[in-house]
Amino acid sequence: MEGTYTALITPFKERTIDEQGFRENLWFQMDAGVEGDLVLGSTGEGETLTEKERFRLIQIAREETKGKIPLWVQTGDSATFRTLEKTEEAERLGADGVLIITPYYTCPTQEGVIRHFETVAASTHLPIMVYHHPRRSGVRLELETLRRLAKIENIIGMKDASGDISFVAEVLSQLPDFILMSGDDLMILPHLSLGAKGIFSVLSNVMPQKVCELLRNPSPSLYRPLFPYFRFSQCETNPIPIKAMMNRVGMAAGECRLPLTPLSQKYQKQLEELFLTSHQIPSQVGF
Repeated sequence: MEGTYTALITPFKERTIDEQGFRENLWFQMDAGVEGDLVLGSTGEGETLTEKERFRLIQIAREETKGKIPLWVQTGDSATFRTLEKTEEAERLGADGVLIITPYYTCPTQEGVIRHFETVAASTHLPIMVYHHPRRSGVRLELETLRRLAKIENIIGMKDASGDISFVAEVLSQLPDFILMSGDDLMILPHLSLGAKGIFSVLSNVMPQKVCELLRNPSPSLYRPLFPYFRFSQCETNPIPIKAMMNRVGMAAGECRLPLTPLSQKYQKQLEELFLTSHQIPSQVGF
């Protein structure tokens, strides 16, 4: 597992999922050469979807990607039993792997986190990546916790969005066989320099070719032109900015579901200024 995995947005048309738009976004990703796709993550607003909508999105994504690129599904939840149910659904629908965030809101101890992942891993044949995002989950993993999780056969690695570069360096030093994928576009260059294998990218929703180029040749000369877009994609809660960028270039996105709101006027102005001077936006998205 390496390279660019796009953390896909979920496009909406009024109050429903834009299924055709979702398919077109998937085709765009595959044409651009991404190594894989992730659905139902935080970028995909997975927590705002009904069970029926989750099922349909996985189903469509599997139909379009099967035999072409790997499909990963975020199945984590605040409760272990719901994580089990979501993981079982993903496996039944043909996912190639599952990304599982540490249980949020419930704030388990490190032992609780370990038992949670042990229970889920024992219930599935799918490879699992631990999703470490303390700002969203309220749980910060310790190295010893990861050391124990890494001993479980089908827990293969971690997506890190902690922003803690020293923690990432320690993990890669102490657990060299544990796959680390960056979960933060801004941090991709330092993560790769330390030994990360790839990224679950937000910006690649709109610039997949550029992000793929950077992953294949991780140099400052390719990172610097993308930096303003990486930074803008984090100006408000994800996926508000990336959806605004996609709407700006005519891609299927729509608005976020409440409680997330449209991009504020302050940042709308910045978006226009950013795109008016852009040499990075691919012509195939209509800009």
